[in-house]
Formats: sequence, structure tokens, C-alpha cells
Amino acid sequence: MKSNYRAIKMLVRNGWKTSHAVKLLVVLIISIAVTWTAWRQIAWAAIHNDLARPSVLVLPIMAWLIWVRRSRFRFVKPGGWAIGLILLLAGAQMYYKGMYVYELRSVYHLGAVLIVAGSVLLVTGRSVLKQFLPAWLILPLLVPIPATLISLIARPLQLLEAQFISAVYGLFGFSVQIIDGQVSSRVVIGNSSLPIENVCKGLPTTLSLMLICYGFVFSSPMRPVVRVILLAITPLVALLCSALALGGTLWLYGGESALVTADYIRAMSQWATLLIAFLLIAGSVRVLVWASVPVHQYHLASTSP
Repeated sequence: MKSNYRAIKMLVRNGWKTSHAVKLLVVLIISIAVTWTAWRQIAWAAIHNDLARPSVLVLPIMAWLIWVRRSRFRFVKPGGWAIGLILLLAGAQMYYKGMYVYELRSVYHLGAVLIVAGSVLLVTGRSVLKQFLPAWLILPLLVPIPATLISLIARPLQLLEAQFISAVYGLFGFSVQIIDGQVSSRVVIGNSSLPIENVCKGLPTTLSLMLICYGFVFSSPMRPVVRVILLAITPLVALLCSALALGGTLWLYGGESALVTADYIRAMSQWATLLIAFLLIAGSVRVLVWASVPVHQYHLASTSP
């Protein structure tokens, strides 16, 4: 209770009033209502589309990054609405052009995100953006990946993951064959064969782990170079762990008759894979700290506005 009272007193001292909270609630309701079509499609894709499922992690990670930086609220003051107006106008333009002119779903989805973000910053001001910038930067990842971009990324990742499976299982004496066709590809281990798209789905796992790793590196007072290195190696760690998990699924549940069972096992193993991969990254940081490698900065939050 005392901490809550001190927090409220601090906000009042910085110039925040009850009217700001009312305005914030009103603009949130209006901006979401105006762009409801896009938000409904984003939510549907996150529930039903494997490739869009990592977007469910965006808001929890954003909330976590704000929470660990909560001490910065003492520097947050109302004012500086220009950045909010710029984002709002840019989002409105993208929403209109994407929906009614070019019919590009990803464009008006991003426009909807910018409209809501701009509306919030229009009320709160630029200091909210400045003090919690890492949390704001992942908001565009709410938008499902465009189909054209998926076609350029997903298939190379599938083939790379299949190569990881082949390399790992080759160490244990198992013969793994990758049949890459123009229309579809297959992964064969012994007499077991499945389409590559049913076995290797490295893109959702990679995106999810990158989001989790992003939240991890920006919730700790790490040096910028360490953050860059960890984010750079995250895709490789994700592919390696995903290859181990999905390769095991193929080996255990080979054949078309067990495809449904394999899909259930794969869905559960994806989350286990994320946990294992994250523990590897977090463990590597612990090892570096133990080895007295300069990983962390001295302070998490800035000490000046």
C-alpha cells in the first residue's frame, strides 16, 4: 500500500492528473474500435496460424519490459505529443491505403498497430516512448508475416532445419535423406517419410525464441554488444533445438497413418524446445558472468531523464 501511494504521489508530482487516465482510456477504446477489423484478423491468425502464433508473446513481453523498468516512471512526464500525432497520421494513412486502395492485409494491420500506439503517445507524450523504447519496438511484431515474405523465409528455414536433423542423426548412425522437390519436399529416416512442412516448422520456433530472447536481453543490464551477439545466435540455437525435437518426432512417429499423432507431439515439443533453447542462452550468460567476462552494465534503468 505504501509503495502504491508513493507511486501515485510521484506521478502527481510529475504533472499527471486523473484526466490523463480518462483520456488514455477513451483514445484506446476509440482507436481499437475504429480498427477493429484488423485487430480481429490479427487475433484470428494468432490462434489458427502456426506462423502467426509467436505474436501472442508480444504483449506479455512488452508488459514485462515495462515492469522491469518501472523505476523509470519517475522520469515520465506528460507533454511532447508530436511523435504520437506523427504515428497516428502514418498509421491512418497505412490503414486506409492498405485496406481500400492496395488491399494489402499486412499494411493495414501495421496501420492499426500504429494508430493505437500513436493514440497512446498523443496523450502520454514522448517521455513514455523514450523511457520504455525496447517495449515499444516489438509492437510491429503483432502483425502476421506477409505470405510473400513467408515464401522467401519459411522454405529455406525448413531445409536448413532438415539439414540439422540430418547432421544430428548422422552422428548416431541413422540415415537421413532429404528429398527436395519443386512442389514439395520430404524428410526420410529409414522407412519413415513425411512432408517437410509437417516436420520442419522452424520459423515459428525461431520467431518465438527471438521474442523471448529479446525480452531477456533487454530486461537485464547487459552491454549492447552482448545483446547483439545473443540476438544473433538465437536463430541458430532455435534451429538446433527444434531439429532435435522435431527429428525425434519423425523418428518415433513415422508414416502417414501417424501424422495426426505426430502433429500433437510436435505442437507440445515446440514449447519444450523453446524452454530448452532459452535455458541454453541464459546458461551461456551465466557461464560468461562466472568467467568474469564483462557482460552487464552497472545500471538497468537510466539515472537521468
